[in-house]
Amino acid sequence: MLAAPNGGKAVLQFEDYVEASRRANTPAELAQLYAETIGAEGYENCVLTSFKGRNVEKIAWFRFPDGYVDAYLHHRWQRIDPVLGCSLRATRPFFWSDVTDRTPLSKKQITFLNECHDLKVHTGISFPFHGPHQSLDLISISRRVPEPPNAELASLLHAISLQTWARYQELTQQTLFVDPDKILTQRELEILRWCKDGKTRPEIGEILSISTKTVEFHLRNVMNKLGANNQISAVVIGLQRGLIEL
Repeated sequence: MLAAPNGGKAVLQFEDYVEASRRANTPAELAQLYAETIGAEGYENCVLTSFKGRNVEKIAWFRFPDGYVDAYLHHRWQRIDPVLGCSLRATRPFFWSDVTDRTPLSKKQITFLNECHDLKVHTGISFPFHGPHQSLDLISISRRVPEPPNAELASLLHAISLQTWARYQELTQQTLFVDPDKILTQRELEILRWCKDGKTRPEIGEILSISTKTVEFHLRNVMNKLGANNQISAVVIGLQRGLIEL
């Protein structure tokens, strides 16, 4: 069990989980360890999925009742899943109820949630891990009965999920550092640097001897690749990811 009457015991148990995850030699062993650990806290469902935008790129592992994953993919529920929509924007873990209780839902989304409940996927927590190129790795855990998540365990479950995701990256030999040239083209990087320096689009076009429309074309590509809503956000994301420097 992860719950503890005092902080010291909880920390010790988290350290035990870290050590156990280090002993996992394959993604399958890691998935089994994670499922058993959160299952002991009443979260019988779990999944590690990779997305590009709303498109499912890869399902690393899942533990769900029979029929749920097939239904999700067959009906392409990722197009209307409000939890996924929030995950694409979220900067930290969140309870599913944060989304369903505070966001206006369409009829299709309400039907989707009801079908999830019928398939024994109820309340849960999602842990988003964002990467370059609008990529998202998402670990989600949920209950098979309509009981609310234990808020007191959220931070510890986040720590365990983060450790699990990091160990999975090691086991699958994911690239540690992303080459900026593989995210943005040289021209896109040039334009982003001039945006950072406060140049207007016409000014950038004059500097690079290209038209303003061409500058705008490249900027749209930059914003799409970085998942930015506007030019300023693109510059901020570029600085955060080390693509450009101050």
